[in-house]
Amino acid sequence: MDPAHETPRGTQVRLLGGVRAVDVDGTALDVGPPKCRLVLAALSLDHGNPVTVSRLVDLVWGEEPPGTAPKILQGYVSTLRKALGADAIARVGAAYRLEPTVDVDVTRFIQLAADGDAAGALALWAGPPLAGLEPAGLQPAVDGLQERWLDATEQQLTRLADDDPRTAVGTLTELTEIHPFREGLWAALMLALARSDRQADALAAFQRARVHLVDGLGIDPGERLRQLEAQILAGEVAPAVAAVRRTPAAAPEGQDHLPAVPDLVGRDTDVEVVLAALRTATLVTLLGPGGIGKTSLAVTVARAWQDAHGGRVAMVELDQVSSPEEVVDAVAKTLGVTEPADGDLQAAIVSAVAARPTLVVLDNCEHVLSGASPLVNAFGAGTSTTRLLATSRERLGAVREHLHPVEPLDPAEDGADLFVQRARAVAPDLDLEAERDTVEEVCRQLDGVPLAIELAAARTRSLTPSQLLDRLGDRLRLLADRGDRPQRQATLEAAVAWSHDLLEPDEQRLFGRLSAFIGPFDLAAAEAVGTGDGLDAIDVDRLLGDLVERSMVALVQSPTGRRFRLLETLRQFAAARLAEVGETDEAGARHAEWVRGETARVGALLAGPDEAAGVRRLNEIWPNVRAAVDRAVNAGDARLAGDLVRPLVAEVSLRRHGEIGAWAERILAAAPTDEDDVVFWLTWALHRHMQSGNRSAFDALVERYGHEGHPLVQACRWYLYEDGEALLHAGPGAVAWLQQRGDHHAAHLMEMNAVGSGLMTTGRLDEAVARFRTWVERYAAEGPPTLHYFSLAFLGYSQQLRGDVDDARSWFLEAADIEVPPGTYAVSRPAEVEALCSRGDHERARRLLLEHVDDVLAMGTVDVARLVAVAFINLMVDVGRIQEAAPALAYLDTVGEFGEMARAALIGDAADRIGDVDPHDGDGTRALQQMRASLADAAVGTVGRQSVGRQSVTARRQ
Repeated sequence: MDPAHETPRGTQVRLLGGVRAVDVDGTALDVGPPKCRLVLAALSLDHGNPVTVSRLVDLVWGEEPPGTAPKILQGYVSTLRKALGADAIARVGAAYRLEPTVDVDVTRFIQLAADGDAAGALALWAGPPLAGLEPAGLQPAVDGLQERWLDATEQQLTRLADDDPRTAVGTLTELTEIHPFREGLWAALMLALARSDRQADALAAFQRARVHLVDGLGIDPGERLRQLEAQILAGEVAPAVAAVRRTPAAAPEGQDHLPAVPDLVGRDTDVEVVLAALRTATLVTLLGPGGIGKTSLAVTVARAWQDAHGGRVAMVELDQVSSPEEVVDAVAKTLGVTEPADGDLQAAIVSAVAARPTLVVLDNCEHVLSGASPLVNAFGAGTSTTRLLATSRERLGAVREHLHPVEPLDPAEDGADLFVQRARAVAPDLDLEAERDTVEEVCRQLDGVPLAIELAAARTRSLTPSQLLDRLGDRLRLLADRGDRPQRQATLEAAVAWSHDLLEPDEQRLFGRLSAFIGPFDLAAAEAVGTGDGLDAIDVDRLLGDLVERSMVALVQSPTGRRFRLLETLRQFAAARLAEVGETDEAGARHAEWVRGETARVGALLAGPDEAAGVRRLNEIWPNVRAAVDRAVNAGDARLAGDLVRPLVAEVSLRRHGEIGAWAERILAAAPTDEDDVVFWLTWALHRHMQSGNRSAFDALVERYGHEGHPLVQACRWYLYEDGEALLHAGPGAVAWLQQRGDHHAAHLMEMNAVGSGLMTTGRLDEAVARFRTWVERYAAEGPPTLHYFSLAFLGYSQQLRGDVDDARSWFLEAADIEVPPGTYAVSRPAEVEALCSRGDHERARRLLLEHVDDVLAMGTVDVARLVAVAFINLMVDVGRIQEAAPALAYLDTVGEFGEMARAALIGDAADRIGDVDPHDGDGTRALQQMRASLADAAVGTVGRQSVGRQSVTARRQ
């Protein structure tokens, strides 16, 4: 059952008629003052999605929020959690999310309205959304809900105008006065009056509508109202009683024609939504690229419609029709309609099917649009019960056309299920469950396109899923079917070629050039790559819109706005056509130039206060950066590859983008001619081996490229080998070298990693505190937030090592309030675990530390295992699981000066209680895996905290 139709259980948030919440028994919950309720409204209107703290601050306080707004917001969220439940609102990075487990009336209202269940949606409507609040920034969402309510009301009253017209008149009269520019309401009123045997009043209503539209908007009534006026004047709209008594004429004979299609997988929701749309719309067009499954969906919907209505269904297959002029003849032939004496075959078709409910399916309309559209408009002009369902790769352009985009299947769910079902039919002995992950990856690389998935599954006669996956780089040749499919679907290439051949030459040219993009791109990017050789920016704008209309380019919504994308199958086809005309290198060069400009802009954002925007943009362009770097290094152009990557290098450490380190190695292999460039790229290639603790790979790189004595290489080496004195000696020279070359952001990161860490691990804590205080002030004023966060966290650790527990805790709390971009390493997380332990909340501490260890292992950042080990040891000793802490203590003994300081200052009595430990090999990954195994055991007790760690240090100092 659709969740929108289920009876809500548990906590409910209600926004319709005012913001409030009730528990499972219907008892009102205290959701706080107006600003607190505004926060609840914002989270509910984006139900299930993260809403950033900055967005919530803007909504609550507008342009001049108080300096403490984020902390006040935390208080509001705390109030809401107390009312709704502790797990109702989740913290997601720098955002909050109202969890889907909470029922929200607006969510159900929107779903019911989208499903065409106007009665169900209206039953939920309890009054204006957010009544009693000043929604400010939420006003667009409120207006959108009002529009949905009006749409549902209009649908309901339009049906009532047919079923019980006298009852509908009063409400429609009132609503047309309140909303005088909604022609649908006027049409329903005119119909209700005419069917109540009040034709004169119906015509007078038309005149009132005309006055409102002309005086208020300067426009005449639309075609729908004008046609209805003409029908009333001609007496074609009969009163309700007469309509009931009229005996319909017999429908023309003719065989219904629905081809056999396999059972649909993953389209249940589509079937329901399309059936709902057919209840109110004359024409519903299933829209999507070739192979997406439009025809199968149309046939399934047609059968369901026939079961529900008992009417006639006829399917007209237009793929064999060669010209638009033949559409009417093809439809007439399918319906068994002969040409009348007056020669108006189109009118004869409309008349022939009007007597009883009929669904006409027009399949594959994209190549005969100019012939299909007039016929469809002829059906929509009258009051016929005929419905039309079309499949097309672009809209028909008919009046009141309802579009239903057919989306790809979810590769991990329905896509994989489809693959398994089809593969079992041809290879029943294949163990597909054992290769489920591979099957999902195959479906992911095929973009969830059903035809591609089915063709791939058919190849399991001779190929395993793993072998298929290895060969998808040439999918257009690989995926061919020798079965009984139509020619346009016999191969994946044929499915794409059918659409490609319908494009105009300029559309084909731009389509080929867009194959340079991997992943999403925006309009400016399309202009940068698509212009040239007779196409200017305006041409590209227009042609790109045409390609979207023709389902050759997909629209993608991103956090930063609308983007475009070619499905990978379409991209490979386009790339092949681009190569045929000899434009591959030219398009690649324009693409690289665009990427160079983008990474430069992103680099500037990453180094300043707008870091989060830089991270979002980098995530968007990442596939295109990868593609441009690949082309450059494959061409041996180390300078171009370096220009593309240089602004991003700090991300290898800040958000642990190990791929940047791999790119650095490839740039080195492309043999840069400048020795300074060799040193620079060697540094960032070494970074990923520093973080993973891979000393052999580190040493091999240095041996291959030299420069062992350079300050940058030295700083990396001694960070990896955990020699604080040597690190502190090399750090200043490394920082100065980067500053001299203008790589200031990288220099700041090196300063913190080398100088800051060196001071901390060698026990120069007073100097470390002074340095980190300076950096806190610098990055608070200038950004980026991540370096502000890191400097606060390391200031806390320095204070903690000095035994200043209260000061350390205040810095950790301040660090926790910094909004850092998603993916940033949570350096203060072990301190948060310690804080939970100090309050005796060991179970929450266990869960938090387990989650943190999983993140560290996933990122491969074993260089932070020493901090994890400190928190783990204290937690395990606190709860009496002393021997499980022993391996972590043994590992801590292998990390040089920091391990010695940790024993003395951070784990105190815990180490004494553990006693002697067996030697550890110093493998950080193994140590983390051992800690994870203990943390995964949920049987952590609640023994009171023993006097360990920082508390014992404080006691000794006192």
